Amino acid sequence: MSVFDIHAYLEGYPIPGINQNALQVLNSMHARGIDRVVLLSARASNVDPLSGNRILGAMMQQGPGLFGCLTANLNRVDVSVQAIRDLLGQRRFVAVLLTTPTPREPLNPLVADEILNACRRYQKPIFINTPNAACAQIGLQIAKTYNTHKFIFLGMGGVEWRTGIAAAQQSTNIFLETSGPLDRAKIPAAAEAIGAHRLLFGSGSPHMDPAACIGLVQESELSPHAQSNILFENAARLFNLDDIEEE
Repeated sequence: MSVFDIHAYLEGYPIPGINQNALQVLNSMHARGIDRVVLLSARASNVDPLSGNRILGAMMQQGPGLFGCLTANLNRVDVSVQAIRDLLGQRRFVAVLLTTPTPREPLNPLVADEILNACRRYQKPIFINTPNAACAQIGLQIAKTYNTHKFIFLGMGGVEWRTGIAAAQQSTNIFLETSGPLDRAKIPAAAEAIGAHRLLFGSGSPHMDPAACIGLVQESELSPHAQSNILFENAARLFNLDDIEEE
């Protein structure tokens, strides 16, 4: 069964030599049976959105199956908007992450406004970190306000994943990504509440082992068709994978 991991990080891991370059990412993917991956730049989140995203843009050209999520840091709006204008037109940048250096705190919707407006012309999905209920609740507010965008909640609320599911029930432009606590109950509960077609596989690699996250889906007792959708097909459709790879 093919796997598309939409949530992995370039750099930023405390142990040297892990996810520092394209070769290391590709080797890690192949070792765990992952066909395609969306990378997020730790440098763009923590240091400089422009240089971090540019490095990521160059990395994506170095191997098949590598895609990027452009990081927009709400603490550096002007630089983030410049990165969007310079880079988001590249087809292999398939999404935008709204974040701050403190991703466990909810976003400020007023500060997010300028960045979301800059993203409108590209119509690419927006990632929001939702490691807890407070972040999911603010994410819902943003999703309802900007209902022409599609939003992907990374971590689906963490240990408070029922809040993430409840948010997705209230706004059909919200998709849930599966990383976070390895709780066997959350994926079946989400599939029952909003449908497997709105669930996307992500691991948070290298901070989590993708093999364990894949096992959570495969052991969920969902049908093979639903599992295939979660692990690969939903992301392929959302990111228009066929059009990108035909270029």
